[in-house]
Amino acid sequence: MITDQLSEMMIRSGRVGSSELEQAMAIQAESGRILTEILIEEGLASPTDIALTFSELLNIPYLELGDEFHLKRDEYDMIPESVARRFCLIPLVKEEGVAITVVMKNPLDMDAVDTVRSLTSYEIHKAVSTEEKINAIIDKCYREEAYVEAGLKDIVDIETALGDAENFEQNIGDVDQLLVHANDAPVVRYVNLLLMEAVRDGASDIHFEPGENACSVRLRVDGSLHPVTPPPKSLYPAIVTRIKILAEMDIAERRLPLDGRFKFKFSGRVVDVRVSSMPLVFGEKVVMRILDKESLLLNLEDIGFEGQSLKRFKEVLAMPNGIVLLTGPTGSGKTTTLYSALQILKSPTRNVQTVEDPVEYLIEGINQMPIRPKIGLTFAECLRHILRQDPDAVMIGEIRDAETAEIAMRASLTGHIVLSTLHTNDSTSSFSRLRDIGIPSYLTAATIRLIIAQRLVKTICPSCKTIYQPDATEMEWVKQFDASAPDWTYFHGTGCNQCKKRGMKGRRAIFEFLEVTPGIREMVHDEVDDMTLRRKAIEGGMQTLSGNAFQRVREGQTTIGEAINVCMVD
Repeated sequence: MITDQLSEMMIRSGRVGSSELEQAMAIQAESGRILTEILIEEGLASPTDIALTFSELLNIPYLELGDEFHLKRDEYDMIPESVARRFCLIPLVKEEGVAITVVMKNPLDMDAVDTVRSLTSYEIHKAVSTEEKINAIIDKCYREEAYVEAGLKDIVDIETALGDAENFEQNIGDVDQLLVHANDAPVVRYVNLLLMEAVRDGASDIHFEPGENACSVRLRVDGSLHPVTPPPKSLYPAIVTRIKILAEMDIAERRLPLDGRFKFKFSGRVVDVRVSSMPLVFGEKVVMRILDKESLLLNLEDIGFEGQSLKRFKEVLAMPNGIVLLTGPTGSGKTTTLYSALQILKSPTRNVQTVEDPVEYLIEGINQMPIRPKIGLTFAECLRHILRQDPDAVMIGEIRDAETAEIAMRASLTGHIVLSTLHTNDSTSSFSRLRDIGIPSYLTAATIRLIIAQRLVKTICPSCKTIYQPDATEMEWVKQFDASAPDWTYFHGTGCNQCKKRGMKGRRAIFEFLEVTPGIREMVHDEVDDMTLRRKAIEGGMQTLSGNAFQRVREGQTTIGEAINVCMVD
């Protein structure tokens, strides 16, 4: 068998010992998993060891696939991205009408070979590389319809086809002319490719910003803005017009802020986009908010809830009445947590209703209502009507005024569980914030069950995560929160293709849980100041945002720098 030959060659080459191989084969006998994957996962052999052994055994080339490597357009067009990702392979060399060379993670995968052969009708020559390097090339080169960098070059080249750039800018006041250019293939292609790139990178927003002589385009990924290659300034008005056409906004109005919305399909799923435009000195700035339901975490454990906090949160949600508040700035993940809580509340035996501005994600089984202030349908007005609809649970997108807050609290007193958000920096200042907008302290003390302050911290990229030793300044920060900090093992990301050299990939929530115990309720009723209330809560066992952040550092999930960012607001 080929597997036996592979095992024998690995031992002969010294890449794996006989005892390690026996250990892997024992695991294989129990689990039925692939031997090479077991060797890698158990740390008995590296992916490069496996690839080199395949190369020697099958007499096929092993390719390093460095950062400078790039596929040609006619090569990757031959195989759909879905096939490349499914089988972890890339087409490397095309011999016109005869054969192609396919670089594979597993050259023994005959299903992959047959699939490529049926798609191309060519003879297949094999080569081998590691999964990480093949996936890096796929990420770098493939796009849903085309390679983005090629698309950007096409746009630059098409400037002359659109006419002299100077004349083009002089004519942008002509709406008909602008409409023609907005529907030109290069402009349409650029907008489509940028949207695909944003979804692929997990971006939450795309920013288009005009300058005097140039424009910039930036993607917000994991909370930070990152620049991408911008189009020529001469095409900027046409690109903005194209976006406004998609969002059904008034393309003739460039003096006032406008809002719109549209949807597009990507990889078989529908992505919602909210668009906002604003007039600046050198043109209109446009921000597109990407609402990708596929990326929405609806599992509390995946968000970051764990242990006692998770257990207690679920217990509070199971109560027949009371208010649960989530606090934090815009972009701290409050909406995701609310939607995750709705998934727990959702049941055939419950009527769950929401009032939102706007409805960001549609959830089957939940009655969701958007506010429309222009016609008088505010949060408070929506709530009045919702309470006549016999709800069991109500979610309010945000408490902004006394009227909304008071109706929410009256609803909780009459047998409803109410979830909402509030803009405060921490959990304990929520009570003073509600007092400031005119809510009596006795009412907040009687109705609020739980307040969760939330932030998002970036997590270390698992592909380039390495141990490092913090400097003295960083260590002093950590020692303030835990005297055992010098004994911890610290990690950071060195930067790789998977994280685009950033060292961080993805975000995880951290929390501050304030349960309104009888002692806290009495202090709220007596209008005790925030600092005294906070000290009492910490004495009672409340973990602060900073404490939770440094717990993530200790667990190797994030860096000291990320935790310090949270400390600045704690």
